[in-house]
Amino acid sequence: MSDEQEKAYRHLLYVAMLQIRNRCQSRDNFSRNPLRWFRQYRDSRVAGAVADWLHNLAQFATHSPLSIDEDTFWKEHTGLCKRFPGEGLEQYREVFDKYLRGEVQICIW
Repeated sequence: MSDEQEKAYRHLLYVAMLQIRNRCQSRDNFSRNPLRWFRQYRDSRVAGAVADWLHNLAQFATHSPLSIDEDTFWKEHTGLCKRFPGEGLEQYREVFDKYLRGEVQICIW
């Protein structure tokens, strides 16, 4: 794995942590609206699934060189996208690829 790929994975982890934080912490005022509660529940489920997907990357990112099975990592990502359609999780691959192309975006959500 190249140095740029390692940096791209670490950047992906950072962007995902931002999304997890945003999904887990409701920024709205308290509401008794069951639709808002359901959306917050759904967001927390998505955030938990993303955290589950990335937990090994987080561990390996503390070591240099970073060593992960990239095929398995991206297959798990594909499964995550299928499990939560419409949640924009496909953008994680775009974040990674854009970093490799030098088109760094800190947060795209």
